[in-house]
Amino acid sequence: GTDLRDDVPAVTIPTLVIHGDADAVVPFEVSGKRSAESIEGSELVVIEGGPHAINATHPAEFNRALIEFLAR
Repeated sequence: GTDLRDDVPAVTIPTLVIHGDADAVVPFEVSGKRSAESIEGSELVVIEGGPHAINATHPAEFNRALIEFLAR
């Protein structure tokens, strides 16, 4: 396992974290939630019922969140 926590303060660009709340491979609480809390000013989108690989299983929700974020 690579630990990238020391690199997080260097992230200074707008950041979107998209995570499914049903991800059994990389659970939300230990990944998406922590990432969003650690990256100052980041935006978090939680996709309800989203498992791992939500871009494939929930493409409409994933793409909507991404397009809305990029449109700002």
